[in-house]
Amino acid sequence: MTTTATAVTIRLVRTEEFERAGDLTARAYEHSYAGLSDGYLSSLRDVATRVRQGDVWVAVDGGGEILGTVWVSRPHRPLAAVALSGETDFRQLAVAPEARGRGIGEALTRHVIDLARERGSHRVVMNSGPEMTAAHALYAKLGFQRLHDREGTIEVEPGRFIELLSFGYDLDPAQSAEPAAAGPAPTWLLEEVDYDDPRAGALRAEMDREVGPRYADRFEDADPEAAARSARAFAVDPSTIVATVLVTDAAGTAVGHGALRDLAHDGTRDLEIKRVFVHPRARGLGASRVLLAELERIARDRGAARVILQTGDRQHDAVVLYERLGYTPIPIYAPYTEYAFSRCFAKSF
Repeated sequence: MTTTATAVTIRLVRTEEFERAGDLTARAYEHSYAGLSDGYLSSLRDVATRVRQGDVWVAVDGGGEILGTVWVSRPHRPLAAVALSGETDFRQLAVAPEARGRGIGEALTRHVIDLARERGSHRVVMNSGPEMTAAHALYAKLGFQRLHDREGTIEVEPGRFIELLSFGYDLDPAQSAEPAAAGPAPTWLLEEVDYDDPRAGALRAEMDREVGPRYADRFEDADPEAAARSARAFAVDPSTIVATVLVTDAAGTAVGHGALRDLAHDGTRDLEIKRVFVHPRARGLGASRVLLAELERIARDRGAARVILQTGDRQHDAVVLYERLGYTPIPIYAPYTEYAFSRCFAKSF
């Protein structure tokens, strides 16, 4: 997302920016809070750990300088106890001291609100320390209200207690009137379709819109020959697809997509998992697990000894998912060997 009001672009943090984003967060907190311990400052610098739990977004100027950052929960996976079912929470909103007064904090907060709306959340929530009066003024300006019933004293590190205030921004006041109770897990249905099924194509197009910009800079200066090689490496020939699976909700709406490609690797007939994508509204509710389990079942039934897959170093949520489901890292395999940012995994049966 690019906001003209602040002349910054807001996007997910890149792997190579972890150190810079962490240093900015620590500097911002030191500027606003007194007496922070070395241990706490070290945790603020640890972006690598944060991206395993949620999404870290950065605001960058035209030259690539990071001016601000915010840590946002992934759908249905809150970062803190302040968030209830159906809510999106964020933490560690930080703006570089030298960049304050330029609307960076407001742009990042509005971005969180837009993310929550896209996911179907009914409220955005967060905690803040009592001394962060400038931030409180921003939240009030944007329409946040105090959530007094969620406030209290917490121990942020051994022997250090602070009184946390809570704020909420209602996207759907009717649902936010009372705390949402966790409902039953959704029922996901599986449907095997042709690769050119229009619903499958629509989900792949959404995936391209979401994931493509994360890597665009790595291909910007490619010469025509390199660009052609990249196009071939990441293209999918429909004739090599042996199965395409959709996940649908109870109403029959397709919310997830995955495919299996017949790919030879090191003399072993492997099946490669391709184009795994779940719509943001269905994330964190088990759709990805159901989808991958079905692709694995199909691969086993076809006699494959394992499945393999490739993702990228800027798809932190995907890497965490695969690791949790028992996929193990393997060397980068063809046709991706030229792309060092690849992260490749396998799961044996």
